[in-house]
Amino acid sequence: MSRPVRRSLSFPHIAQTTVQGGRKLISDMQLWYVPALAEFIGTAFFLYLAIGGADAVTRGAPEGIGILGVAFSYGIGLMVTAWAFGQISGAHFNPAITLANLIVGHVSIPKAIMYFICQLLGGCVGVAMARATTPSSERLGQVNYLHNGESPARGFFLEFWLTCILCYVYLITTEERSKCAFMAALPIGFTLFSCNLMAARYTNASINPARAFATSLVSRNFTYYHWIYWFGPFGGAVVAAAIYILFCFFDYDVVAQTNFAKLQAEIAAKEGAKVDASSPAAVEAGASSSYDPNYSEANIRRP
Repeated sequence: MSRPVRRSLSFPHIAQTTVQGGRKLISDMQLWYVPALAEFIGTAFFLYLAIGGADAVTRGAPEGIGILGVAFSYGIGLMVTAWAFGQISGAHFNPAITLANLIVGHVSIPKAIMYFICQLLGGCVGVAMARATTPSSERLGQVNYLHNGESPARGFFLEFWLTCILCYVYLITTEERSKCAFMAALPIGFTLFSCNLMAARYTNASINPARAFATSLVSRNFTYYHWIYWFGPFGGAVVAAAIYILFCFFDYDVVAQTNFAKLQAEIAAKEGAKVDASSPAAVEAGASSSYDPNYSEANIRRP
């Protein structure tokens, strides 16, 4: 029999949490607003650290040193916030990443729309906080614009391909079958660091429509080519999702595990141990405990 649990806060619109079989039962409402709140706060924290840090290190610094500081600000800012909020919402903090997750089936359409809205609002809050809490509040240097001879067409494809790389790294490292899923924040943060090193001096490295919109809105400065910071990242997200689906179609995880098992067997054979690549010992040495020979498209994680 289930019994009601007294909560410290009472919300009449949320079904009362109960305990059944020793586990708390969470209401359907919580499954929606908790991840959405995490996306809102996480995006605000990320852009507060990234925009504020990048704006600070570029003032009066040589161009090369300034670009390196910008890359560190964005990469580390994303890394720490993704680690903090990843288990709650997935730590997208980027409409392009949400679109990629929508295409591969990791989030539903309603949740993707909710994430999209929360990311835009959270981004505006984070950028506004960065502008309000620094002495140079009259100027925000991280507005996305083209410079150093970059044309809108080149800027579009630069944003396109860098976002494609970022989205693919996100999808492949956060996949539940990945052995490094628990530390996915590291490669994702380093990917954004690398993207900023390349694009900061040409497009200011948006790679995130929420960041481009928030900085332009807070600074009241929308350029006529602002569209490239939306269509470029969204196009890159579609290609990243297609690449991920392609590898899933060819059972990339099974291929990797089999190759590793064969390699272990070859090493053991060279050392004198006659281990067949198909034996249980080789499979146990090389294959993950999550190996599923009956893998199908149904194994793709669902929200």
